[in-house]
Parts: sequence; structure tokens; C-alpha cells
Amino acid sequence: MFFAYSFSIRRKSIHLLSADMLLFEIDRLILSAYVRQSFRLHSRYYNLKESIIPMGQNVFIIRNYHSDDFDNFVQLHKETEAYDRSGRSNSRQCLAEDLGHPRLRPQSNLFVAERDQNLIGYVAVFVEPEIGRAVLDGLVHPQQRKKGIATGLFAHAIEHARQAGLKVAQICLSQTNQAGKNLMKRLGLQFIRRFIRMELECATRLLPAITQAFYRIRYLQPGEEQLLTDIQNRSFADAWGFNPNTTEEITYRVNLSSCAPEDILVAYLEDRPIGYCWTRTFVEKHGASQSVKGEIHMLGVDPDFRKQGVGRGVLLAGLSHLKNKDITLIELTTDGEDPVAFRLYESIGFKESMILEWYQKELI
Repeated sequence: MFFAYSFSIRRKSIHLLSADMLLFEIDRLILSAYVRQSFRLHSRYYNLKESIIPMGQNVFIIRNYHSDDFDNFVQLHKETEAYDRSGRSNSRQCLAEDLGHPRLRPQSNLFVAERDQNLIGYVAVFVEPEIGRAVLDGLVHPQQRKKGIATGLFAHAIEHARQAGLKVAQICLSQTNQAGKNLMKRLGLQFIRRFIRMELECATRLLPAITQAFYRIRYLQPGEEQLLTDIQNRSFADAWGFNPNTTEEITYRVNLSSCAPEDILVAYLEDRPIGYCWTRTFVEKHGASQSVKGEIHMLGVDPDFRKQGVGRGVLLAGLSHLKNKDITLIELTTDGEDPVAFRLYESIGFKESMILEWYQKELI
């Protein structure tokens, strides 16, 4: 469900003129007030262009991402993941695919924090105008935390979303991320929803048999992206936080390195698709070794065919597909306020592994 208003921004250098301390002091006072007021002065003072943010002695620049930042962007992820061990993807290919999503447009909606020509953090703004929402995601280098960088980045992103005319900004955090929760409080975001990450260790586990059903299951075929778009939008029309997908973005996601059409199982009643299970596979490198992890990316059932065993059937087909690839760990995420889905996953053997919390700030 995870993304376009763009500002016309040209990259330029900004230098502090130490010889003119009066002007520097004026800048410092104006920008300090600007940060405290969630960047309300931003559009007037810097017109949402490149900004110098002085937080005590920690001066850094917030600016738009540019294509020549990519190598440093990758390095920022690698160094952060080596410290955090959060499971974030940091391969060049996956990061390039993230930046290439048709909804992101990084040169308009991705902002980086820079100090001494080094990237020390970033925030991405995934714009969803159909439902008036911006989803924010980002990180700060472990050696640069507790210096106001995250506050500056996310306040900048919230103002960007406000200028785009969106109604709300939302951020998802791990329940154990206390620093992130403190940031939410500073920025005025409120907790609104809980999601549950679950995992299944299936190396030695026998999956339940797929029983005879009134529908048939087959793989998605190349060129059927419109079909998948339609069944996904029907299945999730009443789901919290779901933004209707376009065929363009579905096509993009189906052809990422983690997926292919044959990784999506579709249930049919005659010629009508009534449910699907979208699986993905991720290769994670650990020095010279690597591991493979599976994911149930999306599981949907047409509202006309719920409570008839379709969801369980396509889920088991998807799990069997992943297990046939010798994948031993499979993950998924489910809405904490959807007990039907939670009970389905539990009945097959999934265990809760993490709680994710969504926070929101109203912009209008």
C-alpha cells in the first residue's frame, strides 16, 4: 500500500560567511525558531530549497536527493544496517529498485541530510494523493543520532507534504523504537494503528494439505498485471490505509528482483479471479555467506467470496511455492485489528515476531 507533487528545486552551494557574524546570528535565530515551529517559516525563508540547520554546534544541510548521491546513499544504508541489524535491505539493486518506484520520484520527494559532503540521513515522502496521505520513511547514521538531524529531516518532510495539499502524514515504527517514539512526540504525531509482523519456520514443518475446492489456482501470467491490479483493489477497498494501485505500479512491483509473475498464485472461479497470494523472495548477504527469506507480500480475497476458504487455500499454495524453493523462513505483516487474518496465520503456524506502530499527524 506503500507513494506527486514536486517542487522545482535547483542544487546550489550555501556557505556560512564567518566574516559577517551579524548575518550568521540572524540566520541562526531565524532557523532555530523555524525548527522549533515544525518548519512553518520554511517556505518563506528558503522556499523549500536547500537549508542550513544549526542545532547547537551541529550544522548540517537538508536538500533534495540527486542521482549522483546514489553511491553515498548505498553506503549510508550499509553502515546503518551494520550497526542496527534491523533487516533493512542495503543491496545496490534493491535500493535502486526502491528509488525507481513510479510513486516515489526521489528528486522531488526524497530529502537528504548532509554534513561535510557526507550523507548522514534521509527521509522519503511517499505521496498518495488518492487518499490524501504521505507515508514517511527514513534513517540517520548511527554516529549522527541525538543531534537534531531526524527532527530536522522529518519536519522538512511534513512541511513538504503540507505544501502538496495532503491531509495527513504517517510514519511506521517498531514498538521497541523508543527514540522514534520520542521523535513522534516532538513532531506532534499520534499513535493510530498497530500491525503485527509474523514468521513461520518451515524447514521441518509439514504444511496443511490443500483441500479440494470449488475454485482452481494457477500462477499469474506475464501481461496479466491489470487483472492483478483489479483483484487487489477489490480485495483491499475496505482495508485501513490502503491506497488504490495503478497498473503501472503493479507492473513495476511484479518485475522487481524479489518477484516474478510465477510468484503470484491466483484463485479462479471459472474465468473470474476471486483471490490471490503474492509471494516474494529476498537474498540477504552476510559477509561471504547468504540466506534466503520468503515473504507473503499480499493476500487478498474478493469481498463476494470471503468466509469460503479461499484465503486459506491461496495462502497454502503460496507457502508451498516458497517451500519448494528451499526457503525455511517466511514472514508477513497483518493488521492488528483484523482478528480473522491473525487467526488464519496462527492456525498454520505463524508466530508473532514484532509489533509495528503507525503514527499520524493531520496537516489540514
